[in-house]
Amino acid sequence: MRTLVIAGEYPWPEDRGSRIRLAMVLRGLRRCGPTELFSVVSKFRTDFDPPDEALGLARVGRVGFDNRPATGIRLLPTLWRPSMPIGLPWRDRHRVQAALARFTSERYDLVWVFGARAWVLAGTPSSAPTILDLDDLEDQKIVARLSVPVPPAPGLVKRARRAGSILVSQEEVRRWQRLHRQAGGRTSTTVVCSLLDAERARANGVAKVEVIPNGYPDVVHPVGRTAVGSPPIVLFQGLLSYPPNVEAARLLAHEVGPALRAVVPDVRIRLVGAHNPDLSALHDPPRVTVVGRVPDITAELARADLVVVPIRYGSGTRLKIIEAFAHRVPVVSTTLGAEGLDAEDGVHLLLGDNVPALADACARLLTQTALREVVATNAHALFVDRFRTDVVEERVSRLARDVAARSPSRPARGACLHRW
Repeated sequence: MRTLVIAGEYPWPEDRGSRIRLAMVLRGLRRCGPTELFSVVSKFRTDFDPPDEALGLARVGRVGFDNRPATGIRLLPTLWRPSMPIGLPWRDRHRVQAALARFTSERYDLVWVFGARAWVLAGTPSSAPTILDLDDLEDQKIVARLSVPVPPAPGLVKRARRAGSILVSQEEVRRWQRLHRQAGGRTSTTVVCSLLDAERARANGVAKVEVIPNGYPDVVHPVGRTAVGSPPIVLFQGLLSYPPNVEAARLLAHEVGPALRAVVPDVRIRLVGAHNPDLSALHDPPRVTVVGRVPDITAELARADLVVVPIRYGSGTRLKIIEAFAHRVPVVSTTLGAEGLDAEDGVHLLLGDNVPALADACARLLTQTALREVVATNAHALFVDRFRTDVVEERVSRLARDVAARSPSRPARGACLHRW
């Protein structure tokens, strides 16, 4: 069985959730036979390592596109297409599709498309059954963001701008939902990362939905510990240029941290991950340290007494929580941050949906040894049962074989299932 993967990401190095998921998918597909990867990524990105030869991919290709949102007159073609999200940059699609046509030279039994943006930009070869992997539901990100309370805007002009922004966001929700329905109707199966997202996709009219959860490699020697260090360390890790993470980092530094210090005065917060320059304003050691990108997150997890995920909008499942579960590091999260993991409050982690509740949950896990042990043990058991990459990779391979068996493969040489 030969598989073509068209991905809106490039998996090396495996240093963020989307890359880890893509690499996991590739390993699962390699169990079925030769697998080729064609990545569609921003032409402005440079954070790439050479392909991991141990993965044994048959071929790897990459094409860059202009990911800057259209403005002015260039926005008109998007506005005329009600199923095209306004913020989705797609003007390079013909060049991307031409590059894909040059890359494809074999017969494929399956095409796995990683991300809606890749589906729009690259199209998919029409000869083989296709799986569309929506690792995030973009409409849900916007819905959650709109639900975050914000202070009243001062002045008529700012209120008008905010009202306009809300209207545009609501239109984006409708457009992403149309795109997901359209893509679901033109592919064999749509994959999401949780049962919750599956319910949302079906409610939106996507009929054929399967769940492939996010995963994390098995950890032979977890670095978490029951005893709390002196001073206590609270860790928030992730891509800190990603808007939901940026908002969460600011909430943690400016509001949750001060509330927590009223109970645990010497607590220190570490914000770890690549970030935009403006986030450096949060750097206020020793209380708050903006660490930046690190070569190995394990060292940060080893020094952490607690991982906190104060995310208030977003979609999918947070790999940073699965990572902490794997290492037996206790976790505090918002309900939205932990959604889709089937993790129970007080059993696998502690939940809080406002600043006092988040601060209280952190304080409890920094001062109650027995509670730390219980949630870390239960969380690790949940990880072992559901989220180890070998478990998830087997689910990928089973789904791939099942979908590929539904129709015979035919030659694929760049012909596209759809063009916009």
